[in-house]
Amino acid sequence: MPGTLPAECAQCGRSSEVSVTVRPLRAGDPVDPHFGLPLRLVEPTRAGLLWAYNTAHLQALLDYVNASLRESRGVHRSMFSRLPGWMKLARNRAVVQKAIARLIVSARIGG
Repeated sequence: MPGTLPAECAQCGRSSEVSVTVRPLRAGDPVDPHFGLPLRLVEPTRAGLLWAYNTAHLQALLDYVNASLRESRGVHRSMFSRLPGWMKLARNRAVVQKAIARLIVSARIGG
């Protein structure tokens, strides 16, 4: 992997070289399934590690957590059926909501 990569500012159009560092991944680290790169939207909580691929994923998680009724229609192939148990527990609702809110803010700031 190169030590620098070319980058262009979306605001002013200026091009420059950006230094790149790669840290080795540990088993269980949240990674992109296609590229194997670490995810940027990761938030540790007292209940577990919350992560998302993008803001649409965050919004879907928030909608799920905020839902007052979560119906199962027999087939368990949805993203929500595969969520870790701690995320589905009512007692962790506030923890998950706060973590998602922090990730949404960091996604907006980070661009």
